[in-house]
Amino acid sequence: MRKLIGFTGSHLLYLLADCVDRVMSRTHSRRLFPLYRKLLVRSVDVENWGGGGGAWGTLWARLR
Repeated sequence: MRKLIGFTGSHLLYLLADCVDRVMSRTHSRRLFPLYRKLLVRSVDVENWGGGGGAWGTLWARLR
């Protein structure tokens, strides 16, 4: 259950960071970069909280 919550939370934060990135690219503004960076860092934190070295680890290992 903890891995599922970690994976879901990490994925949600990553999608929010992607939305912020789109806004920054459309407006050509770097004002939101601190928020973007925080979302990515929190995404990794939640991923690692899920246990097992992170929920994304197995996905990235398959892609290599």
